[in-house]
Amino acid sequence: MRELAKKLSILSRRAGINLDRKLKDIGITRGQLVYLMCICDHEGMSQEGLSEELWINKGAVARAVRKFEQDGYITRIVSPKDRRQYGLYPTEKTKKAYHAIRAVEAEWEDYMTRNLSAGEKKTLDVLLEKLLADME
Repeated sequence: MRELAKKLSILSRRAGINLDRKLKDIGITRGQLVYLMCICDHEGMSQEGLSEELWINKGAVARAVRKFEQDGYITRIVSPKDRRQYGLYPTEKTKKAYHAIRAVEAEWEDYMTRNLSAGEKKTLDVLLEKLLADME
């Protein structure tokens, strides 16, 4: 078990290489992937909510959101509940890419877990969630 960090690092690196290759056709990077999926899945969420959901500091989220808006991936709309906050919404460009993004993600997950039984996949998911919960 002492090599958990090494194994997680290798998995992350291999997944990143694969994702970069497949996402190139869609026109996004793996760094953009998690942001855009989260914004599509939670339309109208605030930058602060995005930061909390992805465990990314607020400054990095602010820079990413600014770039996404410039590149036409999202729109920011003032929140009717709190005029100091903006809701983040995917543009049509992002919505069109969303299904392709999800397909790439599913394909990689299927590939990565191809040698696991359904029970092992469920156990892996539960264990990963447990590790993440312990990080809070």
